[in-house]
Amino acid sequence: MNPMFVATFALVALSSLADATIILTTAAAATTVTLSASTVATLGLLGGVTLLKGLVAGLLVTRSKRSAQVDNQDAAFAVLASSEPAQCYRRLICNMATGAIPDQGKILSLFNTEVSPVASKFEYFTAAKVGKTAKNPDLCEVRYSCPLNNAEIAKLFA
Repeated sequence: MNPMFVATFALVALSSLADATIILTTAAAATTVTLSASTVATLGLLGGVTLLKGLVAGLLVTRSKRSAQVDNQDAAFAVLASSEPAQCYRRLICNMATGAIPDQGKILSLFNTEVSPVASKFEYFTAAKVGKTAKNPDLCEVRYSCPLNNAEIAKLFA
């Protein structure tokens, strides 16, 4: 099965949990687990980063036509945008661009070229540009709303 499909499917499944209550049933008793908005955002953020890292890996491995790469990226960013918990991916990208979070997965390399304002990647490109220009993670926190603060996001990728 295509790894990009699996990552995308997992991301969509995780992001559809808003404030979820999960009931686990065993032979002895039923247990209720409530996930907070920040926990769901954390899970969704990890899925989105996996998707972004998959895009980077695809750029390194694939030597197909440029138009095919752009189409694949547009599709992946469309999924990312539709499943984004608040604006957490944008804040993550903005924070990486400021240097507050190390870009170990080379995610920022996805935003090196100019993007059309109608592309699904445009909002993420803008987040990278804001971070590079501002050089201040606090401004990323003000611009992009997410239930996680900058320290919590940084802790996920440290």
